[in-house]
Amino acid sequence: MAKCWTCGRHVSGNRYTCSSCENLHELKSLRETVESYGLKFSEELYELRDTISEGFSELASAIEWGFGELSWQMQQQRDVLRSIDHTLKTPSETKANEWRLHAEELRRRGVLEESEEFFLKALNEYRLDYRIYVGLAETYLQMNKFDKAKGFLEKSLPHAPKKEIDYKSYSYRLIGHIHACNEDYSNAMEILHTSIELSPNYEDGHYDYAQYCAHMSNKEICLFSLQKAILAKPIYWYLAQKEINFNPLRNEAEKLLSDILMEASRKAENAISKAEIMLKELDKPISKSLEEAENAISKAKQALIVSRDKANLESITTFENVKSKYKLAYENAKSTLKKAKDKVASGDYVAFLESQPLAEETISLATKAADIGLNDAKSTIDKAYKEREHYQNRRAEKVKNAWKAVPGLIWFPIVWAFALGVAGCTIGIFVPGEKTTYAGLGYGFLLGLVVGFIHAIYNIKYELE
Repeated sequence: MAKCWTCGRHVSGNRYTCSSCENLHELKSLRETVESYGLKFSEELYELRDTISEGFSELASAIEWGFGELSWQMQQQRDVLRSIDHTLKTPSETKANEWRLHAEELRRRGVLEESEEFFLKALNEYRLDYRIYVGLAETYLQMNKFDKAKGFLEKSLPHAPKKEIDYKSYSYRLIGHIHACNEDYSNAMEILHTSIELSPNYEDGHYDYAQYCAHMSNKEICLFSLQKAILAKPIYWYLAQKEINFNPLRNEAEKLLSDILMEASRKAENAISKAEIMLKELDKPISKSLEEAENAISKAKQALIVSRDKANLESITTFENVKSKYKLAYENAKSTLKKAKDKVASGDYVAFLESQPLAEETISLATKAADIGLNDAKSTIDKAYKEREHYQNRRAEKVKNAWKAVPGLIWFPIVWAFALGVAGCTIGIFVPGEKTTYAGLGYGFLLGLVVGFIHAIYNIKYELE
């Protein structure tokens, strides 16, 4: 008995889709979302995690195989396949490529017979383009002509390019799934073994290989490949929970999934713990440096007050900027750590995986905050010390100048006394009376002493200010 290509349900004959998977509203909705995002569907698949977990086992297979058309379109966007275009030089090769693109669009629109016609025209014109063979095979699969699809996938092998993966692995994976749809798991397993031998890091191949090994009760290889697939593509952790092909080894598969989840949780918690310790440890020297900066600024303020200069300390403005920058960087690190903790608290597998880089980012942000705090605080301290030294020197200079003005306490009163005494005497000559001259001289001399002394004191005070 055959199985549906898309959902894996038993059907009377080869079917690309059956009535069951055609009625999966979740798959239809996701397909619409995928198409609206222009084939960028890997992240969109994660939106169905809850649905899968709630028991839609048909959806597990349907998600893997229900996007064959979109998956192939994505493959063609990769550099390794797009580079084929650079090898097309003759007019016939270019014409074949145009027909291939025309055929791809016809298949996308569901006009399968015409798509087949244009693929065959392209193949007759140019037989070295791997994409023509696979595109034609995809068309035959949708036409429920699995034998023809298998034949052209086999013919594609000599023309498969190789870069990040050997594209023979892609063809072998599709051939293996055709065998699986016919419940020939022995051949399916053998074909997928070849697929992953050619491309050891081909996660999709490993996931299918694990399913076929489960049917053949090959436990160790099944679990090894399943683990490798999940670690490379986390969506398989969710799909494997409900994938019916793992039922022959369900207990072993569930234990593996549990172990993978626990390991992801452990790594996430360790990363978060490390980030928390780092955040606390880095904050201690920063707080100390900021305290030192405040003390240095306080001493600079005192020196400014004593110097009596009318100025503002640049170190105060610098310090406020340092505190603001450090606080922002530190809060950013704390916020990132909180995101990591929230993901871990969710208990979700992908959330565990996502929390680890967030914890690592926290450490990076904390280190950046520390660099800001330490370096800028040191710069502020240096500036405050220089300002303190500057205003101390200014004070010393003023005191020195004031001491230079001290002799004026003697000379200014004498000079002023002599000058005003002469002026008083002169005024007294012209004032009637016997003693006016002497009186003017005396009063002028005394007034000169007072004015001279005040003048000298003012000079000293001026130098100090």
